Amino acid sequence: MPKFYALLVCVFALLLSDARLRYRGFFRLANGDDLTDKSVTGQQVRHYHSDEARSARRLVLTAVMMATFMAAMESTIVATAMPTIVAALGGFRLFSWAFAAYLLTQAVTIPIYGRLADLYGRKRVFFAGTGLFLVASALCGLAWAMVPLVLFRALQGAGAGAIQPIATTIIGDIYEPEERARIQGYISGVFGVAAIIGPMLGALLVQQVTWSLVFWINLPIGAITFVMFALFLHERRVPRRHRLDYLGSALMMFGAGALMLAIVEFGNSADASTIAALAVAGIGALAGLAAHERDAAEPILPLRLWRHRVIAVGSFSGFTAGIVMMSINGFLPLYVQGAMGRSPTAAGIALGSASVVGPSPASLRVGS
Repeated sequence: MPKFYALLVCVFALLLSDARLRYRGFFRLANGDDLTDKSVTGQQVRHYHSDEARSARRLVLTAVMMATFMAAMESTIVATAMPTIVAALGGFRLFSWAFAAYLLTQAVTIPIYGRLADLYGRKRVFFAGTGLFLVASALCGLAWAMVPLVLFRALQGAGAGAIQPIATTIIGDIYEPEERARIQGYISGVFGVAAIIGPMLGALLVQQVTWSLVFWINLPIGAITFVMFALFLHERRVPRRHRLDYLGSALMMFGAGALMLAIVEFGNSADASTIAALAVAGIGALAGLAAHERDAAEPILPLRLWRHRVIAVGSFSGFTAGIVMMSINGFLPLYVQGAMGRSPTAAGIALGSASVVGPSPASLRVGS
């Protein structure tokens, strides 16, 4: 089996090397320029309307879709496997924290990664976040108890905060505005496919192999994504002086984190004084953030964005949809396996069936 995997890696490396050589030849333009040495941005795509430039974009789009699939499948594949993981490791009282730790760190790091991507480039920040996500995924598979698993999940979420936002930003960089709706349809379709495949794949792995593969399955997908971005996504940034809003970042992380912790502790029936202290601290930090961002030269979260109806309504709808989705992902498999006494496969079918009539058909329709 190790020889088979080594052969598979060698074949993939040869294919990528051949593709790299062919595309460098294709990108050699009449005036001697080499498009692979330049940033593949929307402006350049508008300038070079060649088949080669479109082929380069398709390769980058493939890498973006693989990264999106990896991040989207993480919640559904783990949801089906988590009851089995808790049974193996013990510590059922920390069941909700296995999800909350991941989502908490992911939520508070997304705006920070976005700002860092503007300052230091998409590829660097994507590599840093994805590298952290993959290392944490490997550690999650090696967890020996629920407390280490929760800590590793928090680290995994801190890396995941870079994957989907930066991937979406890359799409905006390399496609023109009139093309982005179609491409976003493809990306949304990946979410739908991951929502269907993830639960069944998680059930298969925990029943037939080991629950560690639920986390380790990210490693080959992430490695391939790394290689494709390294070969086919090239940026040329114009150096500009910027200031990172450290105080705003700290206030946002503390405020959002404290409020989310208060909600989690309320669900776990914690002490009322603890919940109140967390809620007050979170609200106070967010109020301080609002006051600070008004005067910040380069705010981490510009408040003027919320004056746009599309952004405000879209964020609210995403917030409510996320509540429903994560509630189902987190507790439906637990109910099917714990209360109903069914197998992980039954839980996977129950969780995946909701996706069949959910985002997948609509997303694929938009992308067509």
